[in-house]
Amino acid sequence: MRTPVAAAIYFCMPSDGPTYYYRHGLAVLRGGDEAPPWMGFDERLEAWVAPGHRFPDLRAWALPRGVRERAPEWRGEAPDSGAATSDDAAPAPFFDVRRPRPYQTDALEAWLAAEGRGSVVLPTGSGKSLVAILAVRWIMDRGEGACIVLPTRALLGQWFNQLADAFGGDRVGAFYGEEKEVRAITVTTYHSAFGLLERFGDRFGLLVLDEAHHLSDTESGETKAWHDALSIAPAAHRLGLTATYPDGRDRALGRLVGPVAYRRRVSEMVDRELADFAVERRFVHLTAGERERYDRATSIYEEFVEARGYRDRFPETSDAWRVFMADTRNSPAARRAFRAFRERERTVDLSEEKLEQAGRILRMFPAERAILFCGRSDQAEAMARRFALPLVTAHTAASERHRILEHIEKGFVQAVVSVRVLDEGWDVPAAKLGIVLGDTTRGGRRQHQQRLGRILRRQGEQVASLFEVVVADTHEFFVSQKRGAGVRRMHDGQLGLGL
Repeated sequence: MRTPVAAAIYFCMPSDGPTYYYRHGLAVLRGGDEAPPWMGFDERLEAWVAPGHRFPDLRAWALPRGVRERAPEWRGEAPDSGAATSDDAAPAPFFDVRRPRPYQTDALEAWLAAEGRGSVVLPTGSGKSLVAILAVRWIMDRGEGACIVLPTRALLGQWFNQLADAFGGDRVGAFYGEEKEVRAITVTTYHSAFGLLERFGDRFGLLVLDEAHHLSDTESGETKAWHDALSIAPAAHRLGLTATYPDGRDRALGRLVGPVAYRRRVSEMVDRELADFAVERRFVHLTAGERERYDRATSIYEEFVEARGYRDRFPETSDAWRVFMADTRNSPAARRAFRAFRERERTVDLSEEKLEQAGRILRMFPAERAILFCGRSDQAEAMARRFALPLVTAHTAASERHRILEHIEKGFVQAVVSVRVLDEGWDVPAAKLGIVLGDTTRGGRRQHQQRLGRILRRQGEQVASLFEVVVADTHEFFVSQKRGAGVRRMHDGQLGLGL
């Protein structure tokens, strides 16, 4: 874990008794001989210190003992500094006219009953962001600020606009990259959160952690670097938002954010809060030439993997893959096997029948707005060219993404092709047709559920349809089985083994 710069903490010995405060990622107690047992004495600072997340505990310990909290230095800053000023402490205006649905109100009340700590788990498309906006309103009414932490810059822009609409643009700042404006409500990314919270953490009484599954423990059970920001933040109230809670890998998340405060599943909300949906697999086959290329590449790859015994040596697939990729740096045979692996993947992703089947599905629903979910950039580019559709990738400028999605919402564009970018966080309410042509996780259930969520936002009595186009008698069949296992209501037309 990164350690705040202790040398930056300098102050004079108080003359009127002990004081406590937050500074540079640390909860600090000075001027007294008594301290909580979980604090340690730092000889260099001549003070008792603890990680910043213990600051609420320090306050609870200090109040009955009459220990004074020192006012933060930033409260005296001028308004043009970007700080939360005295105006920010006034009752916050609220301009969001949306009426929360009963489950959104229940989620907020459950989180408040858990002392403002824990995660709210709701399906994608059910309006988790409104729950967070209501929590921000609650903390603002208490005269405290809120920090919203997001996994990507694209989501940051989306959240900034929602918060500015709800509370006014003068109360919302952004902290990432070259943008460093700290206000009563500040949006940041997981990558930038440490720098923000180390310097300005005491300005925020609430942390909202969107897509909180990104904070799950690693496969080996260790915590991630992103947990460091939560460890130094003094915010007493923390709200995690996710559609796919990392059950079994939430040790650090539970400790630093809190347990699950409220959870609703897709099956509980369909027909009432979410659109009803149907999921169908469509199986296609390789052409003779594609089958020859596929079998040849598979033979080269499998022979190398078997000779090296990766699967026998490493029960976990991820461990075997890491060792295999490490071997490609030094072994020509490993590089040849990796090229064969990529050729096998490419043959399946770009199979002619897969492209034709995608076209047939689009023609079946001529009036529906659709999202084509791809697993590779070259596959997405081929789909975009074939059907003359706009393409959204990680390299698409944020302004261009917004324009494309706005055109879909208004009906100027009927479909869009995406590689990963639209899997998470983006609202595409008008889209009720999804076509899965590949994934980036080799069968990850979370990605599949996130993709389904893109088309589940309820609009009247419309039924959402998710099609998987799978090449039979290839590795993709088993990948499809894995990713679809977490979604109920699966209607399989055939076995998909070439029969």
